[in-house]
Amino acid sequence: MQRANRWRIRDEEEYTIALAYLYRSFDKSPSFWRNANNKDQAREALQYFDDVLPVDEEQFNRLNAWISDYLDDTQLKKLRVAMRVGKSRNRHKRTQVTLDKEVHERLSAYAKSLGLNLSQTVRLLLEQNRHKEQ
Repeated sequence: MQRANRWRIRDEEEYTIALAYLYRSFDKSPSFWRNANNKDQAREALQYFDDVLPVDEEQFNRLNAWISDYLDDTQLKKLRVAMRVGKSRNRHKRTQVTLDKEVHERLSAYAKSLGLNLSQTVRLLLEQNRHKEQ
């Protein structure tokens, strides 16, 4: 339990990176849960978290408590590495944006019809809007 006191999620960036990594760990990283006998309980308990921003102190505390309850030292180390890498990537090339589900679905469908990814589609829409303004 002491390990959780030394390392804690303290901001929205850490919260969203950690949550995304933990959700992915259930389906795409079987080695993450290889030695865990609490995988099903952990998955069930994680379902109560969402990545809708803004996130308040209570949600940080809840996720920190979840981490303390369900992750062992090896898993915690993997999470910390993933968060360090995620934060580094975010600083260098990306910005995370939270969209309403309907907006995301419509934008994704439009991007797919154009054969583009979401970033390319947003750039295209911004460029089209800029030409309309001129």
